[in-house]
Amino acid sequence: MISFNVQHLLQISVFPFYRGIPIEVEPVMQNGTGTYVSGQLMGHSFHSLAFDSAGDISDLEIGCTYSCIARTQNGAHVHTHWLYCTENGPLLHFGVVRNWAKLNSYAPLSPLLEAETEGLLVKLEELFDLVAILQMPGAVGGLAQVQIGIRGWLVMAKVTTPQTIGILVEKPTLPPMFPEGADAIAVSAKSKRTLQSVTLEGLTCVEAGDPALLLKVE
Repeated sequence: MISFNVQHLLQISVFPFYRGIPIEVEPVMQNGTGTYVSGQLMGHSFHSLAFDSAGDISDLEIGCTYSCIARTQNGAHVHTHWLYCTENGPLLHFGVVRNWAKLNSYAPLSPLLEAETEGLLVKLEELFDLVAILQMPGAVGGLAQVQIGIRGWLVMAKVTTPQTIGILVEKPTLPPMFPEGADAIAVSAKSKRTLQSVTLEGLTCVEAGDPALLLKVE
């Protein structure tokens, strides 16, 4: 349910992008190099372009939209998805996320730290004693508890709009009924900082590896 495509780009040129308005534009930056990451997560697509170096820049504004053309290291031509400018100095970054379930639902995307699951997340609170609450016939009250991890995090996904909250489980022991795509999962845990109980319901198993990721689908 998570996919990535990472490309290192050369000779990047950046152009203003006016969605729905066909007009000739001049580049606002040329001869840059950087890393372009695109992917999908739970019905959202995301695109992130982080620059290693940039040429001369003119009229580059945070929050405005741009498109980029470049070459890969193999010489192939690349035209990126249109992107919001989210940083214009000292390093340049552009990014956009789209929610395909909602018409014209786009949002700026902050820089991705790395092209892996944890790079898509903001760790909000460290958790321990993570327990899944299952509906099981014969159990008291029809519910049973199964420990799925000792340590984890309350997290928020950077690449969803609106932002999605969930739980990241380190070294998980997921039961067989929790394959990727399983939904309607409830997890209870305790905050390491406050010792308060934290319970999230309606979670979907997005990643069943190590770490495991369960996100709440609104």
